[in-house]
Amino acid sequence: MSEHADDFIEISDPERLVASPKVSILMLTYNHEDYLPDAIDGVIAQCCDFGFELIIGEDASSDKTLSIALAYQARFPEKVRVIRSKFNVGMNANGKRIFSLARGDYVSFCEGDDFWCASDKLARQVELIEKDERVGIVHSDWTKAKMSNGHWVHNMRKSVHRRVASKRLEGDLFPTWHFPKILRTCTVLLRRETVRDFENSTLSKAQYRFGDSVLNAYVTSRYRVAYLPKVAAVYRVSPNSALRSGVRARVAFYRSALQFDTDARAFFSGERDYRPDYRWESAASLLVWGLRACDLGAVKDAIFDFAENFTFLGFLRVGLRTCAMRIPTLRRQAREVPGTVRT
Repeated sequence: MSEHADDFIEISDPERLVASPKVSILMLTYNHEDYLPDAIDGVIAQCCDFGFELIIGEDASSDKTLSIALAYQARFPEKVRVIRSKFNVGMNANGKRIFSLARGDYVSFCEGDDFWCASDKLARQVELIEKDERVGIVHSDWTKAKMSNGHWVHNMRKSVHRRVASKRLEGDLFPTWHFPKILRTCTVLLRRETVRDFENSTLSKAQYRFGDSVLNAYVTSRYRVAYLPKVAAVYRVSPNSALRSGVRARVAFYRSALQFDTDARAFFSGERDYRPDYRWESAASLLVWGLRACDLGAVKDAIFDFAENFTFLGFLRVGLRTCAMRIPTLRRQAREVPGTVRT
């Protein structure tokens, strides 16, 4: 155990840890006692011909999350490091901290309430990213787990990407980086140097109510995306997330999205053709949720934002393009599910 002067303590066994991990898996967790075992088990179960480490960023939970993380560290000292907060620092600071401690050439993510369901996820994603130096991020298909009658249920064959066209999933995805079905955090693997460059960029400095979209915009602007056509992760639709904590939280989320879009426009100016689609979606969402929250200020801001940033024809064009992006393919895409044999 090593104690740091600032805000955290690391519990690990340096003498038994893998010496040179190829991949560092970063796991943010806070009050996840009911979910954390599934998340850790999915990582530990990875079958690779290379070493990896799991860094659990435990952010001063008030439940048994810390004790569960420590129990796994004791069982798997060659793989698990626990970074214990002395006090709650929040998602963004916790994420930056555990990334700064990563030793792998690549980083992958699995938050404490999600889990991986494919034991070959890491091996196949590393294989894909090492094939092409133009690739900066690899993601996979995934499925949702929802609460039903007091139990979490999911169906591997009802994957999120089963009706998504291939052009939305791989290649140059910067024009559609904001498509909510792609680049889900629990599915991605990136080069560590890519995340480091992002952390050093001005785009990462502001505090938004999300972090995945910011990273996705940055990475897709500079690299191609590779895709593993397999259901490799399960995302829990948590009622306590930033988008499901009530109408007021939704309004605040989409206000933050508009601020990010303003910053992104300035950041990408002169670099890539940054489309107005994300702003259209964010303003439309602010309008809808402002109405639901009876927040006239939010409604007014959304209408003014449309008027300021879109002509009438531009509003229609981008709106149609946004809707078209969500039209599912008529033919279901072939996907592997855990337990099937790779051919």
